Amino acid sequence: MDEHFKFTNKIRNILLAIAIGGLLLAIGAIVIFKPGASRIWANVLLNNQLFLGIALGGAFFLAVHRIAWSGWHTALQRIPEALTSFLPVAFLLMLLVFFGMNDLYHWSQPDLHDPVLEGKSAWLNMPFFFIRMVLYFTGWILLTRAMRKNTNALMDSADAKFHNRRRIFSGIFLVFFALTVSASSWDWIMSIDAHWYSTIFGWYVFIGMFVCSLAFIILLIWFLKGAGYLEFVRADHIHDLGKLLFAFSIFWTYLWFSQYLLIWYGHIPEETTYFVARQENFKLVFFLSLILNFVVPFFGLMKLNLKKKLNWLAAVAGIVLIGHWIDYYQMIMPGAVGEHAGIGLLEIGLTVCYAGIFLFVVLRALASKPLLVKNDPFLEESLHYES
Repeated sequence: MDEHFKFTNKIRNILLAIAIGGLLLAIGAIVIFKPGASRIWANVLLNNQLFLGIALGGAFFLAVHRIAWSGWHTALQRIPEALTSFLPVAFLLMLLVFFGMNDLYHWSQPDLHDPVLEGKSAWLNMPFFFIRMVLYFTGWILLTRAMRKNTNALMDSADAKFHNRRRIFSGIFLVFFALTVSASSWDWIMSIDAHWYSTIFGWYVFIGMFVCSLAFIILLIWFLKGAGYLEFVRADHIHDLGKLLFAFSIFWTYLWFSQYLLIWYGHIPEETTYFVARQENFKLVFFLSLILNFVVPFFGLMKLNLKKKLNWLAAVAGIVLIGHWIDYYQMIMPGAVGEHAGIGLLEIGLTVCYAGIFLFVVLRALASKPLLVKNDPFLEESLHYES
């Protein structure tokens, strides 16, 4: 019941080496190939969005289960909680975008004369952009920290007030998240193509975040079980995670198709230009995203027994995670970089660097407390759960 994950010096040094190695690779690519400022900052934004999305998806996973009085996830709740510990780091990394605003967002250029963008200037202006960013992160960090604080209290006390407080903070988080996840996706991604808009875009980005977090939770469980931890996480828990990954990958595809179909059918020039640029100039990436994020999980997880095999599920989760990196790529690169975009050492190096930092923060947080919350009122239900 008091099983601890040991964040050993070996693991710490490996992750630091990965982060530093990835950064050096990215710097080397910049020095040798000179890719241009817009491509550099687009990669920073891409990785910020990917790993921030995993952290926020973990918070959503916890909040929605607690509000629904769900008990099955209790045995593994420390893993998504550890993901949320990355949010303060994500905030600091997101502030770096300030130095690349003019390279990423056309509307931020001071000498721009564009009637369409001038009409959106009440929302799309530099001061308000960063005020909103601070508000988003302040709410996310404070609410997830409050949830973690009450979970930690349940490790030492059986008082139900801590569980009830956690549910209250979960409800507040869901309301705040519902508003800010859409607004932040408009700010940070959709405004790259500021002439274009989609009313479904916030939902599309949110579901991508949630799928990424599910994939990462599965991969962390696979890693921890391989290291001899989490014996109390049973095939039934794995099965439910597999069902969620399968279902929400299909839901992501539904939103992808809905957005595409409505814009194709409407055939309005200011809307179709978004997909024309991606289908004509980024055709491989455009369709590869659909294959990795829908075809692979759909056929890979359709059979019942495959969703209970952790090794297989982890392989599918890894592919899905790569697929959503590609999805962020096709959302960001065509508008920010255009014909100068590519996937090379810069993209690989910076992604590896971010992955090393993210894993370092998450595993250190995971090691700070026992892997089981022994006084959680739903623990016994979770330990004997049958799906």
